[in-house]
Amino acid sequence: MAWQNGPVALYHGTDDLSAAIIASPSFPMNHSVNLGRSNALTDFGRGFYVTTSLHQARNWANNRYRRALATPSPANHAVVLRFDVARDVLATLNVLCFVTEGSSQDYWDFITHCRNAMGSHMFQGSRDYDVVFGPVSLWPQTLVIKDCDQISFHTNNSLQVLPTPELHQRGTPFF
Repeated sequence: MAWQNGPVALYHGTDDLSAAIIASPSFPMNHSVNLGRSNALTDFGRGFYVTTSLHQARNWANNRYRRALATPSPANHAVVLRFDVARDVLATLNVLCFVTEGSSQDYWDFITHCRNAMGSHMFQGSRDYDVVFGPVSLWPQTLVIKDCDQISFHTNNSLQVLPTPELHQRGTPFF
């Protein structure tokens, strides 16, 4: 039976240039998210990161905007994209979820594994997790950011559940 509530809103903070690339359809997907362009040394490893927190996505967008100031462009803005994803479709994926606000040793072992580029994170030795969900760390400290989450998509299979993103907000930067 499908979920009775609506889709989950996932936000991605970025800048104009990246937002335009991401929002362009690329058959067979409704977007052009490219896992090859993502950073491997992140909390959950190479993936496309989103959050359920609009506030956090704005902060990510502000950071991208500030980094882009190194190569000024009058057209550059902080951008938040929104993906409305059907919950029953997300439920079909191979998901690893950390919900302990960072107090779990498993969470910190996983973060350490990913941050130290120790390869993929396999599910019982068979295949990578499609999606990883959990709190945002303050690596290398073993602290998490209160009320912040991150959801990372790691496989082409997981990227296929993402619809065409909507431009949610645009600013210079958000405050």
